[in-house]
Amino acid sequence: MRISEPHDDHAGLRHEIRNNLTLLSSRLQLLAAKYPFLKNDELYAQLQEDINAVYAVLNYDKNGMHLQLLPCDMKSLLEELHESSLPLFQSKGIGLQLQLPAALPVIRADARLIRQALLNLLKNAAEATVKGQMVCLRAEITETHLVITVKDNGIGMTPEQQAHIFEPFTSYKKGGTGLGLPMVKSTVYAHHGHLEFFSVPDIGTTFRISLPLPSSSV
Repeated sequence: MRISEPHDDHAGLRHEIRNNLTLLSSRLQLLAAKYPFLKNDELYAQLQEDINAVYAVLNYDKNGMHLQLLPCDMKSLLEELHESSLPLFQSKGIGLQLQLPAALPVIRADARLIRQALLNLLKNAAEATVKGQMVCLRAEITETHLVITVKDNGIGMTPEQQAHIFEPFTSYKKGGTGLGLPMVKSTVYAHHGHLEFFSVPDIGTTFRISLPLPSSSV
């Protein structure tokens, strides 16, 4: 299913989310001051990076299309994302496979937003997949686009659910905010990309993000 371009930015959420992020960041800093050795743990750095990534999403949401478009090494980004996501999947007894070609092009993108969008898809896939199964993160190159796919063989979605998953606050999982997929959608279209998904109940779900190559017209 091809997704239509979004028209709203959920501006009413920014203030409350930013307040909670500030509180979370402050408590993390206090914890590190109390236990200095924590700063040497790579999980501490990853937590700080995750907080910064959400701030980046909020800044994008506030500033509309003013992205920080810089040269982005997608191979390095995907390899780092795979490595940092492994503990989540391992804790659930789920495999996370990374399939990359020998080389990927450098594209102009807001790396933090792209990473956050893919992280949202990976987390959704982990929550939809049962123990012992596999999720695949894959990238391939066409003549005009870099195509990134997140595929699971989890519970899938009904046609009715598929019709509403990009609506803010719509979630079909316990504790879900219903904001992850709208952010994915906004980020992809802000990069002049395309977003597609395919889902069958009890078979699984595939999300496909296509980002234009530097030589492609957008």
